[in-house]
Amino acid sequence: MSWKSIEMQVALPRTQDAGKMQDNMVKQGQHFQESLAQTQRKQEERTRKRVNEFEKTEKVKNKEQHSKNLINKKTQLEQSEEEYKMNHPYLGSQIDFNG
Repeated sequence: MSWKSIEMQVALPRTQDAGKMQDNMVKQGQHFQESLAQTQRKQEERTRKRVNEFEKTEKVKNKEQHSKNLINKKTQLEQSEEEYKMNHPYLGSQIDFNG
């Protein structure tokens, strides 16, 4: 046997091993991409839910604040009417029932 045939006997199994290793690396990369995509989908879903929940709570807060503002406006109007009645320049504050 010549040296070339002996080298070929050693070289062929190594190329097959290299092919298997390369195939495994490609599969590992695909698996990594799939898991990354799945993680991103979960993160997007959490973000979407969080935004929806935030919008719901904001609507409730806005309604509560609006109702409080209405109540405050009513009480302010009542107070201003009372002050106006008490401090009117030409209307009296006492009624004379004698007569």
